[in-house]
Amino acid sequence: MKLLPRCIFSTLALGLLAVPATVRAQVTNGEQNPHFPDTTSRSDAASLQKKAAQAQARIRANKGDRDQLKSAVKTNEVASAKQVLLRNGFTAEDLENAKITLLTGGGKGGEDEINISAVCCNPKEITIQRSLDYFTK
Repeated sequence: MKLLPRCIFSTLALGLLAVPATVRAQVTNGEQNPHFPDTTSRSDAASLQKKAAQAQARIRANKGDRDQLKSAVKTNEVASAKQVLLRNGFTAEDLENAKITLLTGGGKGGEDEINISAVCCNPKEITIQRSLDYFTK
């Protein structure tokens, strides 16, 4: 009588041990697994974030681009923001199928700054935030 429950328990235990081995085999055979991002995704993400930081520095240094981007954020004009990004280091491929979010607010007591951040991949997201309580441009 006690032999049957022991056999069932042993079978279940072996089955549970086999599942992690199968998962490891699927990961190593070249198929993409969302739990293990590949190195190209990580390098793409790092590259996109680096471009965002460089574009932010260039835009802050160029009054015309800075004013155009501030205005685009204020009026929520994504097309205008894309033009500024293209002139300041992003490529059309970087912006293709990217979700671009324009945010206002988050004031810092009179400072008027543009912050650009990027997240990669699937989908790519680029966030441009203007920080100031009261906008004039």
